[in-house]
Amino acid sequence: MTQERPPSSLPSGYDLRRRLPLMGAVLAGGIATILALVYWLGVAVPARQAADGYNDADRIYAQVMAEHNAQAVELASLAPHRSENAQVLRLAHDVGTTSAEQTDALAVWLRDRTIPVPGSATVALALVESGGLRGAGDDRDDDGSGPRPPAGLNHVHGTATDHGMLTPEEVTQLARLRGAEFDTALVDALIAHHNGGLRPADDEVTGGMDTEATAHADAERQRIRAEVEELLALSAGL
Repeated sequence: MTQERPPSSLPSGYDLRRRLPLMGAVLAGGIATILALVYWLGVAVPARQAADGYNDADRIYAQVMAEHNAQAVELASLAPHRSENAQVLRLAHDVGTTSAEQTDALAVWLRDRTIPVPGSATVALALVESGGLRGAGDDRDDDGSGPRPPAGLNHVHGTATDHGMLTPEEVTQLARLRGAEFDTALVDALIAHHNGGLRPADDEVTGGMDTEATAHADAERQRIRAEVEELLALSAGL
């Protein structure tokens, strides 16, 4: 009895001839899509930005510094439940209030140009609105850190080299401290955080196109330097 051979899984030459045009069309379509995306990102987007009076440096500055100031709000909001030093509490409140104002101004700039506002900026502003700088907020102590800002205050940055931004783990470690230990750690963190914000502001002043954004960056540099001087003076007395 003759045993039947299983059908071959390999396509015949005829099948290949039928498939090659289809494969070529798919490949051509993929290349066309990639080229269109490259054109959009490299030509169309910058052209649209220029028509609206800003460039990529302006966009990056506004998004980065909205997020940067949002974390300053987060750090300042830790003070009411952890510090007993009147000077630390006053300066933390001042830093938090000013940082919230800057966050709001940058969020408005971004929204006016239909550019996405970082989620951390939105949450930070809600935190201030709910009294977070006065000690109000979620009493989440499951990690042993006591009252914390609401969940969701996350950042695009994630390393200690990102413009002075603290990692979530570093913020949690800070939140676990109390008294004089907390005061020293908070002031040191704010000094490093503020100094890290100078680089984006410098980049915007030299590379930005939008006069409103560059003016904001220049004023931001002056504010940061003034607050760092206050923080250094406070640090010397702790």
